[in-house]
Amino acid sequence: MASNEEFPLRIDTVPAASATERRIEDDIPATQTQSWQLVYVRNGTIEERCNDKRVLLRAGSILLHEPEEIFAMRCLGEIPPEVLRIDFFCSGAAMDRFRGATFHAEPGEQHDLNWLMKEVAELFDPPATPGEKPTLREEIPFGARQQLAIHLENLLILLARRCKRPRKPTLRVRRERRQAALVEAARAYFAQNLTHEVRVEEVCAALGCTRTQLQQAFRLRLRHTAMEEFAAMRLDYAAQLLARGATPGEVAAQMGYCSGAYFSQKFHAATGNTPSAYRRMQQGLPARRQNRQQKDKEAPKTSIPESDQKK
Repeated sequence: MASNEEFPLRIDTVPAASATERRIEDDIPATQTQSWQLVYVRNGTIEERCNDKRVLLRAGSILLHEPEEIFAMRCLGEIPPEVLRIDFFCSGAAMDRFRGATFHAEPGEQHDLNWLMKEVAELFDPPATPGEKPTLREEIPFGARQQLAIHLENLLILLARRCKRPRKPTLRVRRERRQAALVEAARAYFAQNLTHEVRVEEVCAALGCTRTQLQQAFRLRLRHTAMEEFAAMRLDYAAQLLARGATPGEVAAQMGYCSGAYFSQKFHAATGNTPSAYRRMQQGLPARRQNRQQKDKEAPKTSIPESDQKK
């Protein structure tokens, strides 16, 4: 007798299956599964309930309900969904890897799915009322139910190969993820408060972190402090306002800088241009005219003195 390692997935029986195009109003009420149940959406979109969770399944999606799980179906969109639903009993610990998993059908799996859609429609009569069980037809070809089990087994084996057990992330990976999330949350907070100055304490209170955690996250992820990032974001926003036509004085007032001179100093240090020069460049305006006295000094002396003209 073959061991479980040689045959890790075995379909014992398929008591019910359906492959039909559902009408938009064909919702399935909440029902408890007695076995495993495979759901495949060939066309359209449905919302599938899995106990207290709801999963959106679009064309090509595959989902497996566990035994004794509460499921329900709701049709979404304007396209009548075409849904394959197979109840089956399967022995083998390999089924544990399907718990809570969803898939999108790959080309290698599509052959079995298409075969199952066609054969299920020929072997089972659809129920008269959505939610009721389909019934096996009285006359079916020799070995048809075994073929159904074989194709279902092959599909499950292909899906199982994609279900690799995720490794538990290391302490370093978890720390880096927390820091990245903290930086993104801080930048989102900054983006909502660009028109006034904020203090580090305010940011920490809003994000629920300490000053050390915030500064450490920014230095490790962006190589500068949180307030340096905020200042850079403020100047970027100021540049956008200038490009839209706002004057330097208007921008300084709108963004809460203590004075126009302080804003000009910060903007020039960051961009290499004064706010006025940047505004003119962005709007395609000519540079400011030189002082007339300065122009007179720099103009070439080509005119003839009046005394020489009288001579």
